[in-house]
Amino acid sequence: MNHSDIIGEWKIARSIEDRLGKKYFTLDGVATFTNNANLYYYNETGIMKSESFQSKAHQDYLWIVTKEGWKIKFRDGTHFYDLELARQEQDVYHKCKNDIYHGKFLLNLPNDIKVLWNVNGPRKDYVSRTYYKKK
Repeated sequence: MNHSDIIGEWKIARSIEDRLGKKYFTLDGVATFTNNANLYYYNETGIMKSESFQSKAHQDYLWIVTKEGWKIKFRDGTHFYDLELARQEQDVYHKCKNDIYHGKFLLNLPNDIKVLWNVNGPRKDYVSRTYYKKK
């Protein structure tokens, strides 16, 4: 795998099971990685749906290239998690105030990526599964 294998457009299929609210959501969209001097900009757009809800969805992250892989940061520059280029399967962890994010990544670059997030906190309890397929 190379850092640049992630650059380009990816089709996204995501399912979210909100165990607290007993709701199920899907998201279909596109994620684009662009490179600007080894700063990879991630832009995601799509439509999120449930039985009674539909809305546009959007998120941005900054993926900073490191010798080992990437440091992923939120739009405001705060750290989210790290990924290692040499490991196809890996677990990540992020604590945001009272919420805990446990992620599992399967990097099959340059073809596809699978991501599982288990999120728990006082007002959150959900599982998010995302499949990325390179366009």
